[in-house]
Parts: sequence; C-alpha cells; structure tokens
Amino acid sequence: MSAPTAADVQAAIDAGPFNRWLGVTVTNLTPTAITLEAETRSEWTNSADGTVIHGGIISALLDVAACFSLVGSLGGTAPTIDLSTHFLRAVTPGKIIVIGRLVKPGRAIAVAEAELANEGGKTAALARGTFAASATTPLGASS
Repeated sequence: MSAPTAADVQAAIDAGPFNRWLGVTVTNLTPTAITLEAETRSEWTNSADGTVIHGGIISALLDVAACFSLVGSLGGTAPTIDLSTHFLRAVTPGKIIVIGRLVKPGRAIAVAEAELANEGGKTAALARGTFAASATTPLGASS
C-alpha cells in the first residue's frame, strides 16, 4: 500500500456529499495526522446575531479530521463508533483549523483525536473517538 497524498484524501473527502458541503480543504497530511481548514458560512451559526457556530458543525468537523487521520495507517476511513467532544469556547465566524491525530491504530478498533481552533489559533473544541478499523473503506471506494 502506497501512502495516500493530500490530493487523494481531498478527493475522498469531496466524494461524500456532507463532507463536500462542509467545504474542508486538506492543508497538511502525515502518516498519523491531517490538518483541515474551512471557512464558516452563515447557515452554520446557532445564534440570532450569527456570531456563534453550532456545536453539531463543530462535532462534524472534529469527526471528519479524526476519521481521516486514520488513512496513513489503515489505508482508508473507518466508521465512527464513539466520539466524545469537549467544547472549550465559542467558535466564531471565520477560518477554522482542525487537526486530526491517530492515537492508536488497530485491526479491530482505532483511536484518534482532533483539535479545532479559530483563525487566531485558540483551541475551541477537542474530540476523541473510536473507529471500527475492521470495517475500513479504502480511499477511492466511497469514503
């Protein structure tokens, strides 16, 4: 198995309608980590004045980053079994940066985490998830 490129991972992300709707861009990829960026949109806000991004969007971005951090070790993505999200501060409109990191690869279960920050670099949310490594979907096969 050859290591996936950032372009390979971007194509896999864009193949999923929801992930494509999120509009994330792969900006860095290593065998055990991925960095994604996204620009917020008004429909992501959860407040009447449009100044706070909805927690469900934040959780989705964290899940995508954690899931795609697995591609270097598993060769693809795996279904999320469990995801625990910790919201540390409000996420405001603008550029969002999400870093996913593989914690433990495995044949049956893998563990990954993700960290989300606003453009200013302050961490706003963290997540840790377990993924069904035994049900990995190889990149390019409907990730």
